[in-house]
Amino acid sequence: MTSVLARICLAAVSLPSSQATIVVVYEPGVDAYAEALEGLGASLGSNAFRVVDLRDGDPSLTSALGAKDTQLVIAVGGRALAEVQSRKASAPVLATMVLHSSEVEGTAHVDLDVPLSIELGAMRALWPQRVRVGIVRNPGRSRYSAEALESRARKEGFTPLVVDCDGPGRLLKAVAAMKGKVDFLVCFPDPDLYNPLTIKPLVMASLESRLPIVGFSPAFVRAGAAAGIYPDYRETGRQTAEVALRMMHGEDHGADDGPRKVRVAINQRIARLLGVEFQTSALSVEVFR
Repeated sequence: MTSVLARICLAAVSLPSSQATIVVVYEPGVDAYAEALEGLGASLGSNAFRVVDLRDGDPSLTSALGAKDTQLVIAVGGRALAEVQSRKASAPVLATMVLHSSEVEGTAHVDLDVPLSIELGAMRALWPQRVRVGIVRNPGRSRYSAEALESRARKEGFTPLVVDCDGPGRLLKAVAAMKGKVDFLVCFPDPDLYNPLTIKPLVMASLESRLPIVGFSPAFVRAGAAAGIYPDYRETGRQTAEVALRMMHGEDHGADDGPRKVRVAINQRIARLLGVEFQTSALSVEVFR
């Protein structure tokens, strides 16, 4: 992956400025961002954009955003978007690989929020007959009300239990409240609740309560979630390229876009510890051992 990304970046930054009409700002060191950049490059062609690595510092970013030939700025990830927004780019901005939040309101974006209906559909295939779903909801960040989440889960044939949790200090208590009441716990992307400090205690609580976690990234599955349902990041890059082309042609970028393709993974070791037998025949599933 690193070598492919390096080739894309080298081709992009070596272009004459007259050809680099799109500026792509991204934060290095994140595999998901690198995959999205690969998808973007595969669809647009590396000659269509210039990559600005946030490690290059303020002068490089400011220069790229202020260049007369810059017609569109694509911010890959939340940090890149914040850096671009703080400089008030004159060209239109397209955010990708971001969570739906107030920071992206009013900005064209392709977000990472997998609809609950898709998550539950995947879980129905993975673990048939298990219909009691637990959802931890952060009121300060959630896109939907508890009632809306409950309604959607019921429409999918599940019995939901939504527990509000407004901070990491209350996360384990929220999970404990679900013990014996749900078959599995769905975790939505939330950097406040789920981060390097909280994941390990959460996984331990999951094992002690025999409550499988459905995570939102491959890293979460490797860390101990029994399963994970998350965007196909390369496809998100291709999706971003399509929105970018519409914007470049003066067309409406359309409604807020979420992932149109997801990936499913299971942690075989954790599933075995929990006594869970996932059914993988109906889905394309990546197995972490």
